[in-house]
Amino acid sequence: MLNTLKARSGGLSKAERRIAQTILADPEAILTIATAELARRSSVSDPMISRFCRSLGCPSFPAFKVELAKSLAAKTSFISEAVSAEDGVSSYIEKRINANQAALEYLRGVIDSDIIAQAVDALAGSERIELFGMGGSAAIAKDAQHKLFRMGIPTLVHEDMLMQRMAAAAAGPNTTVLMFSFTGRTQATIEIAQIVNNSGAKLIAITSPDSPLARLADICINSGNELEDTTIYVPMTIRIVILTIIDILATGLALAQGPKIEQTMLKIKHSLEGTRVD
Repeated sequence: MLNTLKARSGGLSKAERRIAQTILADPEAILTIATAELARRSSVSDPMISRFCRSLGCPSFPAFKVELAKSLAAKTSFISEAVSAEDGVSSYIEKRINANQAALEYLRGVIDSDIIAQAVDALAGSERIELFGMGGSAAIAKDAQHKLFRMGIPTLVHEDMLMQRMAAAAAGPNTTVLMFSFTGRTQATIEIAQIVNNSGAKLIAITSPDSPLARLADICINSGNELEDTTIYVPMTIRIVILTIIDILATGLALAQGPKIEQTMLKIKHSLEGTRVD
C-alpha cells in the first residue's frame, strides 16, 4: 500500500494528494485514527476519505488500514525480522525466504512495463552494451553480462572505477551503458554517469528513483533501495530485486532479437558439450 501511494502521487487530485501526503508522513499513526481525524488532518471531507480508499481497491477506511498495516509489517520484516540473534537455523532460513518472496511482490507492484519496454528497445538497438557496477553492484553487473552477452550484442562489464571512466568516455551513440547502484549516490558513479551523458551514449540506471544517478539517466528502473539500508547492511533483499530485473531485461531482449537468437544460444550451449564428464 505504501508503494502504491508513492507510485500514484503524481496523478492524484489536490485533495487526494493531501490525503496521501498525510498518510505517508506518519503511516504508523494512521492505524490508530478514525476517518474524521484523517479528514481533518488532510483538510478534506469525510466522504473524500472513503472515495480515496475505494480508488485504492479498499471498500472502506478500516479496510485500508488493514492493508496499510500489512505493508508496514512487510517493510520492517526485511531487516528486523530477517536478522535476529535468537533465531535458530530453521527460523532464519524461513525468514530469509519470506523476505525474498516479499521483495518479489514489491517488485510486482512497482515495476513499470513502459520503462522496461524502453530499456529493452535501447538495448536491442545497441551495437555495444557496457555494464558498470562497483562494490556490491559489481557482482550484479557480472551476472547481467553473463546473461546479456548471449543475445548477439557485444557486452562488456567493468567494475574498476578508472576503466568505467575510460569506457564511458569512449562510448558513442550506438552504445548503451547499463549502470547498477543501490543508492545512486556514490560520487564516482555520478561522475561516470556524467561522462556517459557527454559521450552521447544511452544511459540506463537500475537504482533508487530519487537519486542523483536517476536524474542523469535516460531510463531509470527502480532498484527497490527503500527495502533495506544498504549503507549499513549487506544488500540481500534488494539484490534479489535487481537480479530479477536483469532476468526480465534479458528475456525482453531475447524476444526482441527474434528467431535468430535461438541459433546463437544453441551454438553457445553446444560449445559446452565437450566440457562435461559422463
